[in-house]
Amino acid sequence: MQTRLTIHVRDFWNQIDALAIILFFIGFILRCLPIAECFCMARIILSFDLIFWFGRSLSFFAALKQLGPKLVMIGEMINDLKFFMLMLIVFILAFGISSYSLIHGLQKLTWHLPRDILNHAYWQIFGELSTLAAFT
Repeated sequence: MQTRLTIHVRDFWNQIDALAIILFFIGFILRCLPIAECFCMARIILSFDLIFWFGRSLSFFAALKQLGPKLVMIGEMINDLKFFMLMLIVFILAFGISSYSLIHGLQKLTWHLPRDILNHAYWQIFGELSTLAAFT
């Protein structure tokens, strides 16, 4: 009985189920409280909970003949995409920091500076310089 329980608890989908149920009860309790801040927090928690429930529904499609292999392929593509995204982030940061420092010179260190650097690099990759001017 002990081994069945440990196997059940260690299963990824069962952990997602437990997390989704716990988040639902936390969100529901916060939703019932008559405080405005609790209501906003409940909406945030319940929206994350909905993401987990939709993710959990993908496991039901794995048994279907048409969708199961496609889910496996999508999972493998996401694993391959992780390394590409890591390289893309490195190049975007390198380009963004160097070009922003050359264009804008010495800037005061604020919380908006990293956002401005990333916006600058992101919109220049796609050539949307007019959109970049709207952000500054």
